[in-house]
Amino acid sequence: MGETLYTIGTDQQQAWMKKNCFPPRGYGYSEPGTYSLDATEVAAYNVAKSFYQVYPEVWNIDYIAKETGIKPADIKDRLKRMYDEHLIMFVMNPNVGVYGWGLYYWVVKLKDGTDPKVKAEFAKWYQNKDDICTGYLAEGDFDFFNGNHMRVLDNLLADVIQPWKDRPEVEYVHLCPIRADVRESLVNQWDVPEDRYRKFIFGEEQKKKFLKVQNKIDKKDFAIIEALNSTKSIADMFDFDMLEKLSGLDGKQMKKDIVMCVDERKFMLPMIYINYRALGISMHMYLVRMFQNVPSYRKAEIVDEFSLMPEFVDILQFGDSFYDCMLTVYTEVNDVEAIRRMLEGYAEIEEVKVANSKRQFRRWVARLDDDNGYWEECVMTDDFLQNRLESGSVKCRFSTDSEEVQ
Repeated sequence: MGETLYTIGTDQQQAWMKKNCFPPRGYGYSEPGTYSLDATEVAAYNVAKSFYQVYPEVWNIDYIAKETGIKPADIKDRLKRMYDEHLIMFVMNPNVGVYGWGLYYWVVKLKDGTDPKVKAEFAKWYQNKDDICTGYLAEGDFDFFNGNHMRVLDNLLADVIQPWKDRPEVEYVHLCPIRADVRESLVNQWDVPEDRYRKFIFGEEQKKKFLKVQNKIDKKDFAIIEALNSTKSIADMFDFDMLEKLSGLDGKQMKKDIVMCVDERKFMLPMIYINYRALGISMHMYLVRMFQNVPSYRKAEIVDEFSLMPEFVDILQFGDSFYDCMLTVYTEVNDVEAIRRMLEGYAEIEEVKVANSKRQFRRWVARLDDDNGYWEECVMTDDFLQNRLESGSVKCRFSTDSEEVQ
């Protein structure tokens, strides 16, 4: 059987796009059958998100005990401690590509020799700009890697990037629109084949090293996180009787709805995020550029090959960009130079830029900013009804804090 090339005009034409839970999409498409993030259909997530800080009983403690062999009382104590120490956060990814947002990441490189005070100024601005839903401070070949969910690209350019991009300290800004969200925070997203969706991926060697290089999450703690992120169905994650007790809503209906949203339609994905900064470890980031003559199907194949590698914490593929993907690993857990050599060994890969991140600003709109008392503050922005090119126009603002970016 010959090589599959998906050639136009043959029965293979564009068949590569059907491999994953969702085929590749445009940016900011709105698909039927999704629900707003405050709809009753996603109540189970919202109730758990509102109460897990105080009530670890929102989790399916019996399931975790069965999976890990840890006693229920110990599980609850460990979950409460990990949250109180800001080691973990309960988060959710909406599948923005079908919700109507484009997901635009962007890379910022400051000129060599820039005063550290200027970089700190940029970092503070990014931390306080609510439109930015995800962001990393980095050292190396680039200085920041941030992301926005936006419906209107003009608004991103005018209101988020334009205020600082012409500063003399800025060497370049590159947009990296997301074509495929493959893995985030060790959990496979929707841009993988069906049988890999919602799989928690962390290799045994990585796990052993992880448990050695930090002393805040031990083997039992990790087993609890892994159990919650590895449930066969999202229904196994929660105790719906407890959610009903706390909210007054119908637990059976919440269960039915969240299964439909996460397991069946796959447009949202709740999970436990590990806060690497609080562990004293860092994230090594690989910004990968492939040669321009590599066909899209081959780029997708390569990213799919990356998704089988247990080292990677995050795998994001870009479209319409100078770069093709961003890959991350825990620095102290991996041979980061060996991974770079592996990437550069691909004939299709032209360039790999690397940087190290010791701080993440936000994780999908949820602040990781415990320095200033903003831990887990969430502001979900939507720019659809605003034209930010108009001076003096009303903007949707939730904060009156003078330190906030207006």
